[in-house]
Amino acid sequence: MDQLRIEPMKGIGLLRLGMSQSEVEDCLQIYTDKYEITYEQNPLRYHDPGAIKRSFQVEYDAEGRVNFIQICSSLKDVVRCTFETWDVFNMKAEELVDRIDQLSKYERNGFDLGFDYYFPELNLSFWRPVALSESDLQENWFKELAPAIQEDEKKNLYFECVSIKC
Repeated sequence: MDQLRIEPMKGIGLLRLGMSQSEVEDCLQIYTDKYEITYEQNPLRYHDPGAIKRSFQVEYDAEGRVNFIQICSSLKDVVRCTFETWDVFNMKAEELVDRIDQLSKYERNGFDLGFDYYFPELNLSFWRPVALSESDLQENWFKELAPAIQEDEKKNLYFECVSIKC
């Protein structure tokens, strides 16, 4: 499986901070041509040709240059998204935060810690919609959920998005 490297203050994969919109479109077309995301839904299996482009969010400054790049976990089935050597969408959030925190401390005053982690020295952020931990899996409220819901909720042990900015 190919690797998409997350490089704080530089870029993610082919996308680089400071690129123009046309350069970004060229990069996204390369990814679209190279990878495809296929969804499984009982009993259907379908390919979504726009899924790759929707897996990237790019914002531009007043001069039309990239100043923010975000990727989402839908890419994890087609490419390994890494920071340092860590697969950011397949490593549990708590473990990933602990490892990165050894390199650069995260902002501990955020009101949404558990959901969102920001490493200011790196301009690197991680987000997930629900803060779920391994210890939550042993709690009664979790055990009382239907097995299918438990399995779905376990995805919240991992981050859904990673972003960098200038």
